[in-house]
Amino acid sequence: MSIIGVIVLTVSRSVAIFLVDAGLLFEEFFARISRLVIPAFAFVTFYSLIVILFASAYRLISVYTAGPHFYVGGAPSALSFSESIYFSIGTISTVGYGDIIPYSSLARVLASLEVFCGIMLLLFGVSELLEYAREHRQDRLRK
Repeated sequence: MSIIGVIVLTVSRSVAIFLVDAGLLFEEFFARISRLVIPAFAFVTFYSLIVILFASAYRLISVYTAGPHFYVGGAPSALSFSESIYFSIGTISTVGYGDIIPYSSLARVLASLEVFCGIMLLLFGVSELLEYAREHRQDRLRK
C-alpha cells in the first residue's frame, strides 16, 4: 500500500500540471470558436438556403413537367419533397450516393449548377471565415 502511495505522490504533481494545461487549452479553443459563431451561422444559413431552393426546383420539375426527370431505385419516379431535400444535400456536398439519379437534361443541368454553387460556397465561405478570424486576431494584437 505504501508503494502505491509513493507512486501517487510522485505522479500527482505531473497529473495536476497536465490537467491545468489541458484546461487552459480548452479555454483558448472555446474563446476562438466563440468568435466564429456568427460567420459560421451565416455560412450554414446560406448553405441551407441553397439546399432548399434546389430541392424546391427538383420537386417542381419532377411534378409539373412532362416526362421522367429522376430515377429512384432504378425506376423513373417523381420526387417527394423529402427525396428532393435528400438529393439536394447529396448533390451539393458532391457525395452522390446514386440511389436518385437525374435523368433528363434539365435535371442534370440543375444538379450540375448545384454542385458548382456548393463548391463556390465552400471556397468563399471558408475564405471568409479565415479572413474574419485573421481580422479579429489583428484587432486583438493592436489592443
